[in-house]
Amino acid sequence: MDVRLENPLAYGGAHDPSDWAGIAAILVLYLLFGYALEYRSKKRRGVARPAKAAVKGLFSERDGIDPGQRFASRMLMLGGAGVTGLTGYFSRTAPTAVQFLAMGVVGLLCIFGWAYFDYRTEPRDGTPS
Repeated sequence: MDVRLENPLAYGGAHDPSDWAGIAAILVLYLLFGYALEYRSKKRRGVARPAKAAVKGLFSERDGIDPGQRFASRMLMLGGAGVTGLTGYFSRTAPTAVQFLAMGVVGLLCIFGWAYFDYRTEPRDGTPS
């Protein structure tokens, strides 16, 4: 008789390393897309070293951007990560491949929504949005 004590509120039910891999994959995916958006923005503006400026821009405040707009962008990013995590939580009883596929699709949709928001609200021609 196999008796396992599990926390029903824990992500995935049991403490399985694949659960942490899924969470880490979500975070890495968001960092990569955030970096890609920063890099594209820096390259379009003609920065001499866009890769270095993009890394610095990920973790610093931007000049000329409304703090409310930046806050909204970050809340969209965190909300997307939360929705992706909830998708993983609610699909935890499905096979792992189905769970990761569902999380990937929802995560990509949230990332594209976040990127579209940033693209539409990005200041152009030196004018704030």
